[in-house]
Amino acid sequence: MAIERNLILVHSPGWQEVADFHDIARRVQSLAPEIATYVVSNDSSAPVTRRQASMHPTLTFSPIRLRTFRPGRGIVFEGRTISKLEEMGRLARAGLPVPEYEPLTADTRLDRMRYGRLVILKPSYALASFGQGIDLMESDHVRFRQPEDFPDQHPGRRGPMIVQRFVNCGFAMTCRVLTLFGAPLLTYCRESTVPLAIDEKSGDFTQADFMPTRPNMRVYAPRDADILELAARAYAALPEAALQACDILRDRDGRLHILEVNPGGGAWMFSNRSAQRFRDALGIDDLTQPFDAFAVCARQLVEKTRTLAQ
Repeated sequence: MAIERNLILVHSPGWQEVADFHDIARRVQSLAPEIATYVVSNDSSAPVTRRQASMHPTLTFSPIRLRTFRPGRGIVFEGRTISKLEEMGRLARAGLPVPEYEPLTADTRLDRMRYGRLVILKPSYALASFGQGIDLMESDHVRFRQPEDFPDQHPGRRGPMIVQRFVNCGFAMTCRVLTLFGAPLLTYCRESTVPLAIDEKSGDFTQADFMPTRPNMRVYAPRDADILELAARAYAALPEAALQACDILRDRDGRLHILEVNPGGGAWMFSNRSAQRFRDALGIDDLTQPFDAFAVCARQLVEKTRTLAQ
């Protein structure tokens, strides 16, 4: 069959295993032999591939931003590092259930009727991760701090802090849904096995008071239809970021809330630096198995290449 379009998969050493992309490429070729599929390194200019791929309409996918490699033509889907304030604003404007929030400024005066007794204080700096800089506070105690007043490595030095209504789930929990163009690839939920005890406590909180920690923690891969549907809807709010890691909470009344989607693309959970931790926690050797993730990737990329390649 004659080649009609190109798909370029850009692998970034240290962020994904190249074998993952070769697996996806083989599946694409099987589904759509008219699509020539290339796997290139983000650290190489790949001049031969670039020249060959310029002969037909092309779509390029890279989980993280492009570095050395640049395609000669076509549409590019790459990870986008944006401020969490911008990210949350786009989710909210899309009508998604983002808990009330605002940037913390010197003029901030929190409305307790809007925020309740407890709020989360977190950084807007896009590269903050793993709970860095996140605190639970009583809304009456929130005070603005100048960036230089934070400790040296605190992300509050890199951008404004955000105050957000605390979502009481009854149990400390976090739930992540990894999607490609809105289609689920993997889910990962951590949940405390003991109820939250914050109603009886005041003053300073530690992250262990409101985030799940060992040994009182269970880990599982949920398949709740409403959680997957919310993650799928989130893609439309930031469609330029094909790979999204959606952080979703279910409150104690059963309502869902979305916090962020991490559009930078570092959450290729199958083979990134944290992959073994995910395997061990879930008790799964092959993280692609629950959703047949690489088959989903192939189908999504074939569809997008056929409709969007330029």
